[in-house]
Amino acid sequence: MTQAPAGFDAHSIGRWIEQRFGISDFGVEVMSVGRSNLTFTITVDGSPRWVLRRPPLGHEGGSAHNVAREGRIMAALSGSGVPVPNVLEIVDDPEVLDVPFVFMDHCPGLPIHTPTDWESIPAENRRDCAFGMVDALAAIHAVDVDAVGLSDLRRPGGLIERQLRRWIGQVEQISMRETPMIHEVHDVLAQAMPDPAGSPVGIAHGDFKPNNMIFAPDGTVNAVVDWELTAVGEVLTDLGYFIAMLTVPEEFTSIWVPRPEDGFPTSAELIDRYQAVSGHEVHDVDYYSAFAMWKLACIREGVYTRLATGKMGDLDLDPEAAGEGVEDLARQALELLEKP
Repeated sequence: MTQAPAGFDAHSIGRWIEQRFGISDFGVEVMSVGRSNLTFTITVDGSPRWVLRRPPLGHEGGSAHNVAREGRIMAALSGSGVPVPNVLEIVDDPEVLDVPFVFMDHCPGLPIHTPTDWESIPAENRRDCAFGMVDALAAIHAVDVDAVGLSDLRRPGGLIERQLRRWIGQVEQISMRETPMIHEVHDVLAQAMPDPAGSPVGIAHGDFKPNNMIFAPDGTVNAVVDWELTAVGEVLTDLGYFIAMLTVPEEFTSIWVPRPEDGFPTSAELIDRYQAVSGHEVHDVDYYSAFAMWKLACIREGVYTRLATGKMGDLDLDPEAAGEGVEDLARQALELLEKP
């Protein structure tokens, strides 16, 4: 094979692949890189065969980028009705790689990152594709946490309550500037929080959007991926996040998602579909969408701070440009919370 990409120890992993699968001649292609988990496609005879997912370079442990946890969630969901990649091994052996990794069968298809990706799906299939995303979300929320062996994901308190505490704490810890809108919206979210006892609870994916799914050419959802942020809690947080992504300006997230003008159903249609398929009574969607926008504002503030302090110096981004939009996102969240 040609020189392996950074993060992929071809010698050590190659030896493991040969011992495990009897194949020594393979290629490696980078599927995704950055500060999230790194993903590589392994090809055999020029065709994709497997996928390896590992923490980012420089990862020092901790709960973030826990690929073993992510792999265990996907493995547990196999056969549950949730479309997930087929996990073959979760490897935590420093003699193979200095960090844990998940080794999976390659799942055919592509995520939706750009308008071109969306347009590759036949026009007559696009609405069904969108409704298929909602169906996949409802399938996740229908999983019996105990039956699939994921009861240890439960934590005390509601998911919203925990995340409000976590994100405002992170902003206060790292921010170099005043963030009045983030704090104002935090307080309104805390005061207006729906009663967790009145909300359906289950597995919440945490980052459910089109670029975290793999689609067949006809638009069928072949797999839901990127389970890094998965938790047990109020599942309507996922629906609110999905809806929020359809309205948040792309320049504030750097993530393109199809909108109704691109042939995507309206928010109301998506909510109706979710309610019909899941059987859950949908309520407080504006609140959950506002919560999602507020989280995005917190994340963006963190990116701004790291850029401004030179901790993301390998990225050619202007800190001030990256910092723009934090208050706009928080303000959009506040507008949703103040809707009659």
